[in-house]
Amino acid sequence: MGMQALNQGIITLKNPVMWIYPIIAGLFVFAAVMFGLADITDYFGLKLAILFFIFVSPFFIAGTYAAVKSGDFSVNAYIKSAAGGYFRVMLPCFLLLFAIILLTFIATVPALFTGAAGLSVFAYIIGIALILLTFFFDTAAIFEDKKIFESLKRSIELVMAKPLEVILFYIVAALLVFVLFMGYTMVWSSLLAEEFEPLLTMSQSELAAFSQDPANLVNLLGEHGVFVTAVLAGIAVLLFTLIFMPYKAIFYRDELTVSLISMLGKIPEKSDDSDLTVDDFYKK
Repeated sequence: MGMQALNQGIITLKNPVMWIYPIIAGLFVFAAVMFGLADITDYFGLKLAILFFIFVSPFFIAGTYAAVKSGDFSVNAYIKSAAGGYFRVMLPCFLLLFAIILLTFIATVPALFTGAAGLSVFAYIIGIALILLTFFFDTAAIFEDKKIFESLKRSIELVMAKPLEVILFYIVAALLVFVLFMGYTMVWSSLLAEEFEPLLTMSQSELAAFSQDPANLVNLLGEHGVFVTAVLAGIAVLLFTLIFMPYKAIFYRDELTVSLISMLGKIPEKSDDSDLTVDDFYKK
């Protein structure tokens, strides 16, 4: 089920436009890690990454999804669709981020004064649930031309209607993250084995003191280690985005909406609407 969408998504990678966003995302993550480790107390790298994924990514996400939707993988169509769908992806993303920050703030502030840690945990659980339920807002915005609140509502409807398919989707995505993370960790540790040698001679108390200040790790890595870390992080994000974006788009197109239409019985097996497409269905 989820693997079929993953395989079909990988097939779309023969089109150069499908590489545009992954390459740009990888470059931004590389820059964010370089800036972040240059001054670990400034959080500039984290700020750069947040700004990128909120205000820049929606342009390329819209273009990527539109290419999968239409089957037109030309650069001109990609740019035109990206510009047309930018705000339909960016505004719900910004609204979600604001809601999660507000929810966390509302739950955390009382917990600081009352010491009720359970309230903070509950807020984080609600925040995670909100993300999982609205995770397909961007695909709804592009594939079904939904507006801000409509795309969020549509995502919740589909997730609630097809929970098993969505769970399998998340499992495949988690496996993809796990494989890339393990690959990143193994390559990173092997390339920087020489830099990590001093850690082998430290006692438990020295390691505990070392781990208390993140700047110690940056100093241990040195310029070479920081550069290697940033390059590998950029490559990992590139690979993840490259595989995940078409996977999510095709999963939404072929397994969420199509299977839901079939389940609701909206398209009769023998009628004039038997060849109705997903786009035509939502226009009716």
